[in-house]
Amino acid sequence: MTDATEKPQATRLMMAVLAGSVGAVATCGIVYQLIVGTVSTYLEGNSTYQFSLTIGLFMSAYGLGSFLSTRVHRRLFDWFVGTEIALGFFGGISTLTLFYLYGTTEMFGVGRVALILVTGTFIGLEIPLLMRIFDTYKRDLRLTAGQIMGFDYIGALIGGIGFPLLLLPAFGLMGSAALVGLVNVAVAGAAAWVFRERLVHYRALTGLAVAVVCILGFVVSQTREVERDLESHLYEDPVTYLEQTPYQRIVMSKQKDDLRLYLDGSLQFSTADEYRYHESLVHPAATRLEAPSNVLVLGGGDGLALRELNMHDVERVVLVDLDPAMVRLGKEHPMLVSVNRNAFDRPGVEVRNEDALKYLETTDEMFDLIIVDLPDPHHESLAKLYSVTFYRHLLSRLKPSGLAALQLGSPFFANRTYWGAVSTMREAGWTVKPYHIQVPSFGIWGFALAGHNVPVAPVRMHEGRFFDSRFEDEMFRFPKDLESKHPVVPNTLFRPVIVEYFRTDWRSWN
Repeated sequence: MTDATEKPQATRLMMAVLAGSVGAVATCGIVYQLIVGTVSTYLEGNSTYQFSLTIGLFMSAYGLGSFLSTRVHRRLFDWFVGTEIALGFFGGISTLTLFYLYGTTEMFGVGRVALILVTGTFIGLEIPLLMRIFDTYKRDLRLTAGQIMGFDYIGALIGGIGFPLLLLPAFGLMGSAALVGLVNVAVAGAAAWVFRERLVHYRALTGLAVAVVCILGFVVSQTREVERDLESHLYEDPVTYLEQTPYQRIVMSKQKDDLRLYLDGSLQFSTADEYRYHESLVHPAATRLEAPSNVLVLGGGDGLALRELNMHDVERVVLVDLDPAMVRLGKEHPMLVSVNRNAFDRPGVEVRNEDALKYLETTDEMFDLIIVDLPDPHHESLAKLYSVTFYRHLLSRLKPSGLAALQLGSPFFANRTYWGAVSTMREAGWTVKPYHIQVPSFGIWGFALAGHNVPVAPVRMHEGRFFDSRFEDEMFRFPKDLESKHPVVPNTLFRPVIVEYFRTDWRSWN
């Protein structure tokens, strides 16, 4: 059977299905782009590069699909239904495929490109096929083209907003991909049913759609188990907890007594040695103050910095962490609560789930002590938290006699990053006293003790499992191989050079 040369009259149901298909396929198309870009950023870092590569390849594949659509001369309805089924399958398993390739093979880069080109080509086929299907009926093509583009843009808007706000928090990366794949298959099913008289391979396409629904339905129903299994290939120890929030992917692994927390694939702490990190972050600054009554903590949703602050005479702590899920875990997860010793239950702890820079811009509070425990600047969204602007706002919130302590990365593994951050702080007006320690799970790690002025010695003594005020001078001595090895410039909002420093530093070790 071929498409009729004489244009028939379309029913309202037919036009509704076609119009709905336009919006649905546009929604799915933009979500697939976002999923691939997000997964690539999570696994490879460098968000700007990953999304630029993803969008560029998708757009090229769209063009290829549009070109190939000109080679379709017959059986438009079969081609459209088949395209939706194929797109539903490849798009629906995109996350699963990418995690599998990354964790178990050396083919992630090639596989990602192939997946984008295949998926993008099918997306590129959709709209041209729909426009030609519209044109097979008695409609004004100029009106039809306008309607199609309008529904297309509306669908893209829905997908762009719905993915980060609804799909990702509720279903995660793998579940979102599979659900969107089911939407494509649902479009195919609706079109096949309404236009069944014009389909040549109705039964074959229906059977194929049912098979894809079964596969994607299984992925949706087993998302947690499949995610945990694939995620386990990325970590040394068995994964015991994972959660995708609107802000980051939280993973905890455990081997015997060693609990490890990862955010977006980066290790945050190991309970085997985290006390070295957190004691060194808090106590050098806290012991130089007689009574740090009002304290600000930026980051630290796990509660471990709070645990160390609880050893000092602190009246009030404001903890600012963007992700409520991380704070919830710090308050409620049995393993974390055990490690942080119920730090959030201490009277006077106030939690704000806000962006750190926005909080500093809007608050008028002044603090005796500021602890900055933020993630490394491994992508552009974090670079602002290492900028001159951020550090100037931070300094404006510190009392004249107050002090701040900041984690700034490794002066050994990330030499440019560390000294770039120190240079940026000094550009912002801080007096900075760098120091470092050895954390076995991290290696050599660097911090900064800073303020309007920095006292040379502590005014109170403190002794922990690692930190000892009597011997802290060793922390402030930098051997030659930890000193600044390369010229660095301050990091600004408009020139986020620290991200490139970070990539260059770690690329040499990876």
